[in-house]
Amino acid sequence: MVYSRTYRPKAPLSQFVEVIWVGSSVNLEINASHFAPMFTELIFNYGDTFKVEGQHVETYDHNNIQYLISGLKTRPFRTRVSGRYQTVGFILKPFCYGFLKRNLDATLLMELGEIIGNSLTVSSALNLEALEGPLYTLFKEFRLDEDVQRFDRFVSNQVLGKGLMNAFGNTLAITQKSFIQKFKKDYLLTPNTYVKLKLINTSIQRLETSRFGSLTELALDAGFYDQSHFIRNFKKFCGCSPKQYRSPSLG
Repeated sequence: MVYSRTYRPKAPLSQFVEVIWVGSSVNLEINASHFAPMFTELIFNYGDTFKVEGQHVETYDHNNIQYLISGLKTRPFRTRVSGRYQTVGFILKPFCYGFLKRNLDATLLMELGEIIGNSLTVSSALNLEALEGPLYTLFKEFRLDEDVQRFDRFVSNQVLGKGLMNAFGNTLAITQKSFIQKFKKDYLLTPNTYVKLKLINTSIQRLETSRFGSLTELALDAGFYDQSHFIRNFKKFCGCSPKQYRSPSLG
C-alpha cells in the first residue's frame, strides 16, 4: 500500500513551487518511463533506492538523505524505486533547474532535508504547509529575467507554430542571440526547443485523454504544422511514434 498526499503552496512560494508531495510505502517497486515533463523537480529521498535516469539530473547524498534535482528533458527518462519508499518532492516551475544548478546553497538544501527528515521521524503525517518557509529560503534571492518572463507568458497566450520566435523577437530590445543565451541560463533549452517540448507535452495529454479522428487532426490541434512534423518531433522527444506510445505492444 502506498500513502501519498499533495499540497499547493501559497504566495510567495507559489512563484516557484507548483506542488509539494509526499509518498511512502513499506515496500515499493517501480521501473517506469516518462516523457516531455514541463516542470523541474526537487526530491528528498529517505528510503532505499530512488533513481531518476536521464538528462538534467543532479544527485547528492548527505547523512543518509538523497537529494535529486531533475530538469526539463527532450528525451525519455526513467524512474526506478526499490524497497522502502519514503520521499518528499517539490514540483517546481521549469526555470528553477538552471537557477538551482547555478546557485544551489548546499547548506540550505541539507538544512531543509534535515527539517523534513526530523518531521517524518516525529510523525508520518508530515505538515506540508509548514515546509513553505524553509523552502522559500532556497528561492528568495532569485529574479527571473523580465524578457524570459515575457516569453513564457507569450507562448502561453499564443497559438504555437511557425514564426513564433520571429514574432516575439520583434518585441525585444536586445538581439535574439542575446535572448536565447539568457533563456538557456535558466531553462537549459533554447526557446525553440522549449516550445517544441510544450507541443509534445500537449500532444501526449491528448493521446492519453482525448478522442481524435486522425493523427493529422491531433497534430494540428496540438500546434504542429502537419502530421509529418508532429511524428518526427514526437519520435525525437519520446523515442517512439504516437501510435506506439498509445499502443506499446506495437513497438
